[in-house]
Formats: sequence, C-alpha cells, structure tokens
Amino acid sequence: MTRAIDAERRAHFARERGHFESKHALILTYRPSEAKKTALSKYIYSDEESRRKTYADTVLFIFKNAIREIEQYFANTLSIRRMETREAAERGGERVARYDELLQFIRFCITGENHPIRLPAAPMYLDWIATAELEHGLTPKVENRFLGVVAIDGLPAESWPGILNSLDLMPLTYRWSSRFIFLDAEEARQKLERTRKKWQQKVRPFFDQLFQTQSRSVDRDAMTMVAETEDAIAQASSQLVAYGYYTPVIILFDSDREALQEKAEAIRRLIQAEGFGARIETLNATEAYLGSLPGNWYCNIREPLINTSNLADLIPLNSVWSGSPVAPCPFYPPNSPPLMQVASGSTPFRLNLHVDDVGHTLIFGPTGSGKSTLLALIAAQFRRYDRSQIFAFDKGTALLPLTLAAGGDHYEIGGDNAEGRKALAFCPLSDLESDADRAWAAEWIEMLVALQGVTITPDHRNAMSRQVTLMASAPGRSLSDFVSGVQMREIKDALHHYTVDGPMGQLLDAEQDGLTLGAFQTFEIEQLMNMGERNLVPVLTYLFRRIEKRLDGSPSLILLDEAWLMLGHPVFRSKIREWLKVLRKANCAVVLATQSISDAERSGIIDVLKESCPTKICLPNGAAREPGTREFYERIGFNERQIEIVSNATPKREYYVVTPEGRRLFDMVLGPVALSFVGASGKEDLKRIRTLHSEYDRDWPVHWLQMRGVHDAASLFNVE
Repeated sequence: MTRAIDAERRAHFARERGHFESKHALILTYRPSEAKKTALSKYIYSDEESRRKTYADTVLFIFKNAIREIEQYFANTLSIRRMETREAAERGGERVARYDELLQFIRFCITGENHPIRLPAAPMYLDWIATAELEHGLTPKVENRFLGVVAIDGLPAESWPGILNSLDLMPLTYRWSSRFIFLDAEEARQKLERTRKKWQQKVRPFFDQLFQTQSRSVDRDAMTMVAETEDAIAQASSQLVAYGYYTPVIILFDSDREALQEKAEAIRRLIQAEGFGARIETLNATEAYLGSLPGNWYCNIREPLINTSNLADLIPLNSVWSGSPVAPCPFYPPNSPPLMQVASGSTPFRLNLHVDDVGHTLIFGPTGSGKSTLLALIAAQFRRYDRSQIFAFDKGTALLPLTLAAGGDHYEIGGDNAEGRKALAFCPLSDLESDADRAWAAEWIEMLVALQGVTITPDHRNAMSRQVTLMASAPGRSLSDFVSGVQMREIKDALHHYTVDGPMGQLLDAEQDGLTLGAFQTFEIEQLMNMGERNLVPVLTYLFRRIEKRLDGSPSLILLDEAWLMLGHPVFRSKIREWLKVLRKANCAVVLATQSISDAERSGIIDVLKESCPTKICLPNGAAREPGTREFYERIGFNERQIEIVSNATPKREYYVVTPEGRRLFDMVLGPVALSFVGASGKEDLKRIRTLHSEYDRDWPVHWLQMRGVHDAASLFNVE
C-alpha cells in the first residue's frame, strides 16, 4: 500500500512538469595587463627567478592568487565550491569515463541544454566539445531552437537585498546572466567626473554661462544629479565601494517561436512590476546573447555605472531551498532517496528529517491544523528505506488506516477490542536471559512498588533482585509467579494491583507476552492515558524497553503523537530526554508532535528539544503573533518573518519546516490514494475501515478505495 502511495506521488510530480530548481554559478574573467607593461616589471626585482618567468607564467600566477583570495572571502558567507571533473567506472571497471562540470555549464550557456559532457580520451579543442550552430537574426536560433533575450535596461531609484527574488518563482527554464565589469578607483572617478560635468552644464543654459547672466531659473533636476554624482565620486575615492558596468540579461530557449515570445513577455512583466525597465531584444539579440556567455567581456556593455552596494542587491544571492536530493544520514545506504517529495509553487522540495545523522524532529501547532496527516505521511514514506521499522504512539486512532493497510500491527492498549480478537496482554518478566535484562526487571518491579506508595528500602531491593534472579531459571515468569515467590508481605501487597486479581492484571500479568514487534506497529494509548499514573507508567516503560531492544542499526522511526501528554510526566520526560541524546547512534529518529505549546514550554526540557531536534515543522497557527504564543516561537529561534509565515499559512494544507540547512513552506500534495489512508481519521471513516477489515481481511484496502471513488484500486497494489 505504501508503494501505491509512493507511485501516486511520483506520477503527480512527473506529470506536472512545472517544477524547477535554481542553480548558481560564479564565473571569473581576468583581463591581464599588456605584455609590454609586464616586461618592465622584471627589472624592478633583483632576483633572477622573477626575471626568468614568462609573461604567461606571471599572468597565470596572478589569476590563481586572485581566485584563491575570492574563494576565501566568499567562504565566510556563502557555500561555494569549484566545478570539477567526475569519474565513473564503465564496463565493469575496465574503463573510466570523465565528465566535466565546467564544460557542462558552458554547453548549457550556449545551447540551453543541461546534460553531462564527457571528456574525450584524446585531448581536443573545446570548439569541438562545447559548440553549437548559431543563426543570426531578430530572433536568433541555436541548434534549431529559438533564442530570446530579455534585457534589464532601467534601474529603480533605490534597491534592497533580493529585489528580483520573484524571478526565482517563475515556472520556466531560463538563464539569468548578471555580468559586472569592475573598474579601478581612478578609472571610475574619471568616468563619474565626466558624468558630473555633463549634468553641471545643464544646470544653467550655455549663453548664461558664457555671458554670466541669469535669463531663467536653474535646472533643479540637473542640480540634484550633480550632487548625487559628487557623492558617488566621494565613495569611489574612499574605495569603500567599487564601480563598474552591470549588464543583466535573461536568456530563454524554445523550439516554438510563439511560446518563446509568451515566456519573454511574462518575464518582462515581472521585471517591470518590480520597478525596473525591461525590453525584449531584437536587433541587439545576438550581441546581448554573446555578452552573456562566460568569458565575454566586450559585447553588449551597458551604462551607467553602478557600485557594488547596489550590485549586492541586484544579483541573485539566494534562491528557494529545494532540499537535499539524497538522504543526508550517513547510516543509510549511499544515495538513498529523500524521505518525500513535496511542493510549493514552481520549485519542488525534498523533505528530509535528518540533518547529518540526527533525525529528531519537533512538530507543533494547534489542533485541527493537519498534524496527524503529516505524521501518517511521514510513516508511509519512511517505509521506502530497506529494513525500516516504525514504532508509533497514537492518540485518537489517526494512524489506524495506514497501519492496517501497510500490514502493520495496531494495538489499542487498555481499550475494548473492537474486532473480537484476543486482548493484548504483556509478560514484562519473560526475557531474563542477560544481566542487563534482569537489572531492568528488578528496576521495573521497584517502580511498580513505589507507585503504590511504598518507600523502597535496601531490604526491598534485595528481595526483589533475589526473586528476579530465581525466576531466570524457572519456567513461570508472570507477575503472579513473582508475587508467589517473593518473601516480603509489603511487596506482595503492593504488586497485587498489577496481578490477575487486580485491575491491571489483564494487561501486565500474562503467562506469555502477546506483543510481537514487526516492521510497523502503532500503539493507541488514548484509553491508557486516562487510567492514571499508577497504570500508565508501568505499561509505557515496558513498551519503551521492548522498542529499545529492537533498535539494531536499521533505519528506525519513533512517532510520539500528542507528546504533550508525555512531556507532562517526569518519567517520560526523562525518557524522551534520554532518547534525544542517544538514539541517533542506533540510527533511530524520534518525532514528537504536540499541540500544546504551553506544556512544551513548561516541560523543563524545551532547551533539549531546541538543541536535539534540528528539524522543526510548524503547523499553521493564526495566534503565532499574539503575546504568550509569540515568545515560544522566539525561544526556539524564530524571527519576525518566520513567525509571520506560520501565522499566515493555510491550515491542513501548508507546513513550515526549519532546519540548519534551510527553511521552506511546503504543501504535501496528497492524492486520493494517500488521502484515503493518511487523512481518514473521522469516526465514521474509522468505523467503516474496521468493518471492512473484519470482513475482507487483507483485501480491505481495495474495497475502501472503491468506496472513496478510486475505481482502479485493484491495479494499484501491483505496483513494482
């Protein structure tokens, strides 16, 4: 069934063809000094080695040093790496193929086609590797595809960071070239001085300047431009900013001329809406296209000058985060897929709970905002990993449809068995093989006695430990067997509550343990949580022990729905704190979902939740900006903008994920098959599912989907 959900989601994203991902490349072009000027510098140095260097050696040395310095500057603020050559084995390792990322990028710039470029075994000229046929004209063609160029030729009066970020949301393929030609301070000052003189001459008419008369008023606009130019000259002289020529163009390719024109007009409208001037190139199209190619610094140079402060606002320094294309956990097999693919706008998002080897996740939001649906989808998608195992603690049977459809085990602990099967009962002392097992059993018995109000003394501990050791070699290991063997009357009386003669005997005093842990099991604990501390704590402590023993390094997931109930109890609070610190080593991720922000705040482990849960998923909360709630979001590291996103998000549809790698508002994009199992939590739906399960057993999902209007349900379960 989970394969059918995965196939439905895969088909959705493959069918839409409206999802795009942005990539950024920084190309550095260095224009060396003339050979004659370089030759004069040889006679400045006295060492012979400097004089023996050729012109090419000197230029290459300067270029490499400059690149290294730029990399070091950018490394403090940006994640940047050099394009490299990758090697891949072929023919069973007999041959090695090399694919170069730089040539692939150059080929993309020339033709708009982004595919790997294989380096030939025998070196050859680049003209034969990354080349294309160009047809000149008002609408040029490259390799039988029409070429469109949208030029940004007018700048607004002011700029701010990310002023053109809306381009990143366009649902089409394009290449945005932002070429900047730097000028040194003296050259920039000279060009600005020329501009200042031009505006200065417009302040007063020519004859007024010649005859020193005042025939009419001065040009106020020209005076303003003179003052601004003088400020620019001062900035250039201070060298706090650099000036240069900025040429931004957007390159589009399409085999259909009309479709290309529509794309170009859509981009032009978007740019103009941000206050820029934009035009679709015609006569200058070829020149503008050539100027956008890496290394071309002489075609399509645009004035006026701008400074680097404005440049930082104009160039695309950020983009919509699309997530890691592979699961980041090092304990998973190499190149494992991400947990799930979700969407928001034109850029898809690959959701992973893991940040490196830590997959602990905190999910919080008000009731009715889609928390249970998200948990169910996470569980369904987690089954894509080989040998994965899922342990879910549910409240309200929201995970019942998914668990039964996936062939898992659904246990309603402490409740009436609705399907007439034998009630679940535990034998916590059944496993006493190792010293660790016996130590845990003695500690568990001690906890039961303490819950009945008995003050534990060393004599009590000795008696309990002695009886556990004797039971390790005895055939009977029920709680009644323990009570009949222990010698102290006080212990017998305290444990009477948990034996067959007491109210909890049906759960904790079985001859054989009825709990079998498979790949997917859900524990419905709503009834158990209402039984009080004396009954709740022993059962959950035993379940936690069984789960911990199952963690063998396989990809594992523990889901705690309505975790605020557990955060409010000191025993479980300490257990959750322990899990968050140690379970990552066992390749297990803990997902805590809570609707009670105040309980999480009062739990005393909010700092542990913040530090140990690098992934946080916030459900829409219209009250996020109100006093009292706002402080909680600020405590877990949210800023003003993030709180606003959570407040304005659409309930039951949008979710906001925050990790150290990035942050993103996303939509799960659920189809009818997925909704039938992860979104069916109403009482009527659950009643029908129980009826179908008892009537059709393993074939019930087909009948359930048919009731939901999925007519080809039978074919969905043959997905390969």
